[in-house]
Amino acid sequence: MKMNRLMGRCGILAACFLCSACAARPGIAANPDGGIAANPDGGIAASPDGPVRASAYGAFLAGRYASARDEPALAAQYYGQALRRDPGNPALAAAAYFAALQAGSPDALTLAAQVPDNALTALLRGNEAAMQGDFRAAAVQFQSLPSDDLVGLIKPLLLAWTADGRGDAQAAITALETAGGAQGFGQIDRLNAALIADAADDKAQAAKLYDGIDASQPDLRLAQIMASWDARNGHEDAAAQQFADLAAAHPALRFALPGLLAQMRQRVVSTPTQGMAEAYLTLAGSLQQPSQGFLKRIFLHFALRLRPDLSAARLLLASEQSQAAVAGGRAAAEPDPAKLRAALATLQPIPAGDPLYAPAALQRTALLAALGRQDAAVALLQSLIAAHPGDPALLATAGDLLRDADKYAAAIGYYDQAIAAAGSGQPGAWRLYFDRGMSEDALGDWAKAEPDLLEARRLGQNQPYVLNYLGYNWAKRGEHMAEAKQMLQQAVGLDPNDGAVLDSLGYVELRLGETRDALHLLTHAVELDPDNAEVNAHLGDAFWQAGLRLQAVYQWQRALAMQPSSNLHAELQQKLAQAAPPA
Repeated sequence: MKMNRLMGRCGILAACFLCSACAARPGIAANPDGGIAANPDGGIAASPDGPVRASAYGAFLAGRYASARDEPALAAQYYGQALRRDPGNPALAAAAYFAALQAGSPDALTLAAQVPDNALTALLRGNEAAMQGDFRAAAVQFQSLPSDDLVGLIKPLLLAWTADGRGDAQAAITALETAGGAQGFGQIDRLNAALIADAADDKAQAAKLYDGIDASQPDLRLAQIMASWDARNGHEDAAAQQFADLAAAHPALRFALPGLLAQMRQRVVSTPTQGMAEAYLTLAGSLQQPSQGFLKRIFLHFALRLRPDLSAARLLLASEQSQAAVAGGRAAAEPDPAKLRAALATLQPIPAGDPLYAPAALQRTALLAALGRQDAAVALLQSLIAAHPGDPALLATAGDLLRDADKYAAAIGYYDQAIAAAGSGQPGAWRLYFDRGMSEDALGDWAKAEPDLLEARRLGQNQPYVLNYLGYNWAKRGEHMAEAKQMLQQAVGLDPNDGAVLDSLGYVELRLGETRDALHLLTHAVELDPDNAEVNAHLGDAFWQAGLRLQAVYQWQRALAMQPSSNLHAELQQKLAQAAPPA
């Protein structure tokens, strides 16, 4: 998908914004919803004579549909309408409540009164009490949480931060040191204890606790915490090394390095509510199963409610929303625009002075492009290029955006700059030559495209996409047919389930007169890629060459119904006209 390709060009990975101490443990919480809400939509019976009044039924069905499409904000809106028409209905109240929580809606706090006996309600009320400075009331709510499943992991952290909020930092530290580190969370308990001691200016105890942290797998949150401690205690070189190791492990964060270095003397966590926000981010980062997305988004909204400037939570939430957009789209090339806009809105508050502004802006660029707003995407990317001149990935991403908008000449200019910045002969530059070659070919300049594609083949050590593109184009031109066939056979061996590659090999066999082999390959290609107009058209060609006229006409008509390119559309119409019986 184009959005994933644009994100991948600069190595955007949500995981690099999380603390490695918070990394997911396999098998965490066998129950995907952590025992919190067995059925997020409230388990309402979809029957007009069931528990929903007739006047509320239309809104209820709309809410169910929105929930099924993973659109919690819309689901909350419709469930809220249904609840107003059928007030006091506990099933509707639960459905509206869980949807509001997942959408981060302030309505959740009002609806919580109708869903009192729920762990999420205890978390929500505890958070609100802490934000009001009433840490005793917050502790009462958190103490009511179960000690098993997912909330059992965060319960000790939240109780510790409420103890710190009441002025008893030592009790908080002692509790975390004796918490037991359930399901591999021992390091997380220790890290939070260190943050509490640090915030309390207990340097001796903070030093002891920080020394016990395993920082061998660097990532953003852990690097920020450890670098801040080192920098504030006279070890600037060690702090800088934390970020150097971070950038080496996660190249996407190279754009954040200047800001991270400039702010490394600032505490990452200074208040109890900020500590609670980190705890929610920690737990959200541990939820990796698709079925846990419901809770993951709720915990990220909790984190942002407690600390709106927690940019790592914004990046992770936007990543979740982007993935939902792709999963909910009507086709692989058509992600759900409402979810893309939600991801954009999540990222928008990150200010230019934030160290994570550039990674967030890259994510926004991909979202804008997926929404068809190429001009805005290119403008945002150009501002990043101005701030990070000569970065090959940024330059190449600008080329990708322009190529996707069919602005091939402008794309080539950016690919030229990216190739110059990357240096000649670099193996990783194969993609740059490949993309420039495709752009040159799109402009009809095969004399320039062919050398670039050959260089991409050399540098990429026979990437299947390059072999396919070059081999197919040679076959279309009737050039180097034996080598084209050999290249495409190699590509099929590397990626035997790619319909486009099988199609290209089948096309070569057809051009070489090997009709039987071509039919076999092209039939399988259509099975793998049934909605590809060109693949279907080639199968029609094979049927025609085999003397199967009716099948050929059917396949060409099928290809014509798939909205082919203008050139292919004209070719298909001409073939169908020639195949028509004389009047």
